[in-house]
Amino acid sequence: MLVESARGEYTDFRIPGMVVTSEGTLLRYCECRKGQSDWASIDLKVARSTDGGETWETVLWVMGEENTLNNPVMIADGDRVHFLYCKNYRELYYAVSDDDGVTFCHARRVCFETSVDFFFSVVAVGPGHGIVHKGRLLVPIWFACNREDPKAHRPSRIATLYSEDRGESWQVGESIFPERLCNPSECALAVTGADEVLISIRHEGAEKRRGLAISADGISAWRDLRFAETLPDPVCMGSMTHDGKTVYHSNCDSETGRVCLTVKCSEDEFRTFRARTVSDLGGYSDIALRNGTLCILYEKTVPSADGRRWGPFELFFETSEL
Repeated sequence: MLVESARGEYTDFRIPGMVVTSEGTLLRYCECRKGQSDWASIDLKVARSTDGGETWETVLWVMGEENTLNNPVMIADGDRVHFLYCKNYRELYYAVSDDDGVTFCHARRVCFETSVDFFFSVVAVGPGHGIVHKGRLLVPIWFACNREDPKAHRPSRIATLYSEDRGESWQVGESIFPERLCNPSECALAVTGADEVLISIRHEGAEKRRGLAISADGISAWRDLRFAETLPDPVCMGSMTHDGKTVYHSNCDSETGRVCLTVKCSEDEFRTFRARTVSDLGGYSDIALRNGTLCILYEKTVPSADGRRWGPFELFFETSEL
């Protein structure tokens, strides 16, 4: 088990992400915060493991230079690893690795605004990881649309960011149920056994359940929105991965607090499932499959009696059979 604790100039390690490359290499990444605010001065760190997480080597620091660098996301794409992140919840940057995550090219700013047909004041990808579906790169993306407060994270809407040319250009797909979801934000994607895209949605509706919806292409014609009774959620990030038949889902299995971090696996879009509790406490998490073994990178900190959370946030890494 890896434990990465806040130390030195950083107060918290947060917003974990993780992918497995075609060579079986694990890449993990996170925000390194110099304060607990989402708008703190934040750097990004990427580490690499070739032995299933037994040892790690830091391969990349992206320094914010007192800016907020947020929501790092990777996509494992054959012999290529794509890396996306945001700056000050407004600008999107993209880098790529063609050597199994040993090095990454200099990041360039991505212009995608021309494919968005609504006003937005804040934007963030992921967090966690994206997927490849039928050759298309797909990443969840969320927008806050608040003219009065440019830093507000609501009201909001969600979509997917996609690339048809392996990262050369990026566009935004259709808004996902903007009239039916209450302030949706951080989402996760997976591929079902029917080779369609499943999205798991964080939102602020009264249901206190993850929203699930399906799309044949992952960018349009989203359908079958439901609030899954089997996926309670306290309004927190969740993660998904898949193996061609089974979809795996991690989140805090609670309606009221960020506790009881649980992984569930299902072959019927979580109408039925098997489950394993990872931690009595909870927070953000990201999951990946490596040689049939489930890997999970997750936040953990201590809740107080009044429901507030005491820092610092730490990142933990574990593997298990499920």
